[in-house]
Amino acid sequence: MWFKAVTTTKFYLMVTLVLSIVSAGYGQDISLAQMSGFIQGTYLNPSAKIDKKLNIGLGSYFLSLETDGPSVNSLLPLGANGKRYLADTDHGFTLGGSQNIFITNDIHTLDLSLKVGGITIMAGHAFKTKCNIIYPTDLVSLLQRGNAPYIGKTLNIAPEINLNSYNELYLGLQKSFGPLDIGVKAKLLFGVANIFTDRSKLDFTTDSEYYQLRFDGDYVVRSSALVKYQGLDDIDFDYQGFSFDNLFYNNRGFGLDIGATYHINEKLSIAASALDLGSITWDFFPRKFTIDGQYSFDGIDVIDLAIDSNLSIQDTLLDLLNVDQSIQKYSTRLNSTFTFSASFKPSDKWLINGMVVYQNLNNASRSFMTLAVMRNLGPVSIGIHETLTTHDYFNIGLSGRIKLGPVAVFAFIDNVPAIFKPLDNNFISGRLSANLQF
Repeated sequence: MWFKAVTTTKFYLMVTLVLSIVSAGYGQDISLAQMSGFIQGTYLNPSAKIDKKLNIGLGSYFLSLETDGPSVNSLLPLGANGKRYLADTDHGFTLGGSQNIFITNDIHTLDLSLKVGGITIMAGHAFKTKCNIIYPTDLVSLLQRGNAPYIGKTLNIAPEINLNSYNELYLGLQKSFGPLDIGVKAKLLFGVANIFTDRSKLDFTTDSEYYQLRFDGDYVVRSSALVKYQGLDDIDFDYQGFSFDNLFYNNRGFGLDIGATYHINEKLSIAASALDLGSITWDFFPRKFTIDGQYSFDGIDVIDLAIDSNLSIQDTLLDLLNVDQSIQKYSTRLNSTFTFSASFKPSDKWLINGMVVYQNLNNASRSFMTLAVMRNLGPVSIGIHETLTTHDYFNIGLSGRIKLGPVAVFAFIDNVPAIFKPLDNNFISGRLSANLQF
């Protein structure tokens, strides 16, 4: 059934992806600014000065989830039967023209730095996934109410899914010029999986005179090693949370991180960085899926398709929305991040950081501001911070660090209340890192 196919492959599939990730744990974060002196601080800004001669990053795991639309439990509450259903907008939430879901997974397996004279050399490996899902309000309205309330109107029902998953090998340098620190990282990239919505027009109209369903499509999706497509009612995503697939021999790309830090005096400094400047060329089974043209079908109310399981138009409507497949190499830009931060250290016991971040995520963007305070208590440091996003103004987070000899362990969580009710919140993120210094 067309309604069932659209529901499964275009909307609930996106929510299932989000549910699976948020149940596991949650851009760049203020915790990196609080890792001053450690190699993890260079994730945020490659000019962040590293203490000691030798640093070994023993792993860093970061996961984030954010939406500028309703929370999962608001949009898909649990019914009395224990199954989720699509709630109406009258049930306590509103929608804009479209909504975004942002997902970031950043795994650093090993990082090294070595001071040689006045230069610090850095190297390491990371596995990164950045994803944004855009679902239009018209699609939600159609799934909620069917097409009867929209006779004679045109709805844009095209969702967008943009996911970039790749391995990164980097080599970097730091150098000081008086009060100015400069840092740069050059990165070789090897793409693991990608899906990119190149064009996203899929207009749906119910004719007011003959009740025909009309589609006007200019919908293009490109993918490498992610989408398994057999038909509109049979689409699977083969996403691996961590993989060395294609390392060195397929889907190559290049990236660059640059940063600068200016020390105004011994206590105050300002910094700026541009991260993930670059692109990946996808040449491993690069598929192009296209819906192009105008189509029409007579006399069906799509809400009836959701109610009556005996209504089947598999061989007509699904075939009507013809999806052309082809093999075509393509390139995607990295999801770049731009930061501006300030650090104030009034004494050895206190550290205050502020940061503004802007991220470009394909056909969407996100930005936020954070203010953090950290207190040094000998081998233990604890911090608290407040994050403001464009749609959520109160996110209290906690951070901590334990340093015993050469070993340091860092933990960070953003929006602490979301730990207990993640599906009721719009924003949650966390990081866990370990480091050796000699």
